[in-house]
Amino acid sequence: MPMPLPPKARAKTLPARKRDITDSIDWLGLWAISLGFCAINLAAIAYFQIGDNIGACFILAGAAALISGIICFGSGRNKARQIDK
Repeated sequence: MPMPLPPKARAKTLPARKRDITDSIDWLGLWAISLGFCAINLAAIAYFQIGDNIGACFILAGAAALISGIICFGSGRNKARQIDK
């Protein structure tokens, strides 16, 4: 005996406007900015609370190296993904 389908759609899809907004967000850039702010806060704690100048310098330099490496190697992959779409 066939079962009738419910009158409403089972899966709700995002409107085209919301899909375009989520696709246009640069998540790698947001990640880099948040990591930079975290490094600034950690360096400020090391410098002002403990008085460790060299430790604060290494925290900032390490975060900058990590961000530049990820952005350098991650940007090529994003361009390749956009071409495939």
